Amino acid sequence: MMKKYEEGKRILKKDATGLSFVNRKLQKEIERDIEECLKKQQEEIDQVVEELKIAVNIKFNSLSEFKIFIVKNVSLNIIS
Repeated sequence: MMKKYEEGKRILKKDATGLSFVNRKLQKEIERDIEECLKKQQEEIDQVVEELKIAVNIKFNSLSEFKIFIVKNVSLNIIS
């Protein structure tokens, strides 16, 4: 998960750098807001993952059973 966080941070920082016409103080504020947003987003993702783990453990007897359920019930629509 940390890799995605760092990649998101890099992308958003690049976008913030594009605001070079904004004064330095405001740029720092934007960077701080971006950092806070990414941390909050990561916490929310971690919470969803944890809730999903709990739900899977309640519903399925094993990881194999869950994998079989996924294979049988998930379909991918590939748009080319």
